[in-house]
Amino acid sequence: MNNDKRLVLVFDVGTQSTRALAFDCRGELVDKVRREEPPYISKNDNRAEKDINELWTGICAVSKQLKERLGNRWGDIAAVTVTSIRNTLFFLDKDGAPTRDAILWMDKREVECPDPLPLWKRFIYSAVGMGEVVRVQRRTSYTNWVRVNQPEVWQKTAKVVMPTAWYHFKLTGRLADSTAGQAARFPYDYKKRKWMTKRSLNYCIFGCPIDKMCELVRPGEKIGAISREASEATGIAEGVPVIATGADKVCETVGNGAIGRDVASISLGTAASVEVTTDKYVEPETFMPAYTSVVDGKYNPEIQIFRGFWMVSWFRDQFAFYEQHEAESLGISAEKLLDDTLSRVPVGSDGLLVQPYWGPGLKTPQAKGVMIGFNDVHTRAHIYRATIEGLGYALFEGLENLMRRTGNTVTRVAVSGGGSQSEIVCKIMADIIGMPVYKVQTYETSGLGCAVVAFATLGVYGSIEEASDAMVRVTTVYQPDAANHERYLQFYNRVYKKIYRCNLPVYNELYSLLAADRY
Repeated sequence: MNNDKRLVLVFDVGTQSTRALAFDCRGELVDKVRREEPPYISKNDNRAEKDINELWTGICAVSKQLKERLGNRWGDIAAVTVTSIRNTLFFLDKDGAPTRDAILWMDKREVECPDPLPLWKRFIYSAVGMGEVVRVQRRTSYTNWVRVNQPEVWQKTAKVVMPTAWYHFKLTGRLADSTAGQAARFPYDYKKRKWMTKRSLNYCIFGCPIDKMCELVRPGEKIGAISREASEATGIAEGVPVIATGADKVCETVGNGAIGRDVASISLGTAASVEVTTDKYVEPETFMPAYTSVVDGKYNPEIQIFRGFWMVSWFRDQFAFYEQHEAESLGISAEKLLDDTLSRVPVGSDGLLVQPYWGPGLKTPQAKGVMIGFNDVHTRAHIYRATIEGLGYALFEGLENLMRRTGNTVTRVAVSGGGSQSEIVCKIMADIIGMPVYKVQTYETSGLGCAVVAFATLGVYGSIEEASDAMVRVTTVYQPDAANHERYLQFYNRVYKKIYRCNLPVYNELYSLLAADRY
């Protein structure tokens, strides 16, 4: 057993909370502090913004609280890493101060760009069937929205960065980020792991010049050291190294131990996703990028369900008033009571199916959520179970697509994220997917993935793979029930997979009718 006493401090800044996590070299979560973040600012139905300085205040607060909790062990912190949510952009001036609030990944604003793309590029996009994808990319690019609608802000903006770049800047004074941290609609070349050039085919889509991008480093590189100002703000000793890791999902994949070709990583978080690891660059869907892995030379193709286990919160807030009241009196979560209802509904929810497109995908901007199969036997419990099953079907469909495109033969699946805390949800996922589903020793898998990278960088282990083998441990395995899986396959193949295609004309009509409300 490794007796190294050093700790790695990880800041995991999510959609709903900021966490400070201390891991040792055996992968044990020594202690943590979690701070709930205020709800994002919603100026209308399409906007999701947040004060950047509030996020930094949150990091400082959880850091100081963890310092108090750790006592003498705070001095064992040998490195700091940061991971954060994706497709969220910070707009900064030349001094690194925000020029506006951050635009979060849940934001659905769109813009019609007045400047047309070059004719020859439009011809190429149309010829390869990419025309509509490009139009959606341009309309939903946050940089385009700011450039067109807030020209005075755009003029003052010197850099457009992912959240971790700015956190690195606040910690060290250096505005730099990991190549594995880039996951947004701006000009990053995922295959080459660098910024696009003006000659790149897709450079013009985002309306953002390269000089507004930050410096890129490889995962595992030292960004810098904790500055005097950051030390005073966070309580971390001045001079402690800050190590580049990656965005939350790719770190989660490492924290799940899903770095081989036989395993997939499923996140049951606010946004649900399924990822695999590949040695070669393979697009998960045509014209959709594979993300840069924190493991050098590897990639993480991913399929995402935009709203994911946010739908559990949605159901709770809209329909579970009794459970919320009862849970408060019992001192437990409403989700715990809702879980108890899942076992009272049979596999397949008595024919009620949900397609969980409560948020549109990049290639399916017109999609809407669907519940189909209602009859007089259905209750709120049926709707809840059908929602969980619908997310399972969508993730299973994504996994099938990933295996087909990458050639990976997946035989087991790791789960993490908020939904993985439910035993019955994990069992439902195993039954739908038809493979063993496992959990590792901690729910904080993004943080664990960061710690794996950091301990490899510190030299405790010779590589990320070696660190993963030593630090990631399977603690629970959910075996699929063969009869349940067969029943789920009937619903999946004969009904679920047809829902989107059959309803597409209706979605298109709705999309057209609501077009005027989007601008």
